[in-house]
Amino acid sequence: MAIIWHQPRKRSYSSDPRIVIGKKLISLNPACVEEYFKDKEHVKIGYDIKNKKLYLVPVAKDDGYGMKIIANKKWNQRYINAKNIIPQIALKNDGRNEFKCSWDDVNKGVLVDIEKDIIK
Repeated sequence: MAIIWHQPRKRSYSSDPRIVIGKKLISLNPACVEEYFKDKEHVKIGYDIKNKKLYLVPVAKDDGYGMKIIANKKWNQRYINAKNIIPQIALKNDGRNEFKCSWDDVNKGVLVDIEKDIIK
């Protein structure tokens, strides 16, 4: 009898700010939360289709475009339910995509270059 052992997926515990885009959620790792979203509870999401860049801009709760940043205390991460915008993002594969992110002074938010910032 051959046994096939389950391999759990690797979780990102990097000290670099990163985001993970899945099928329905955008997850922020602890370093990203600490550096960019420490005391923020809402974010505005924008996507530049031509340049393939994703923007996450912290906003106030009463801003009409703000989406709630939900805390996942079990994994020490936060995520955004973004199932309506994720299909518009040109991802390389259909599953889990991890990206480096950086601060964009022009838009006052986090910038992710979908083409260049992917982590394999």
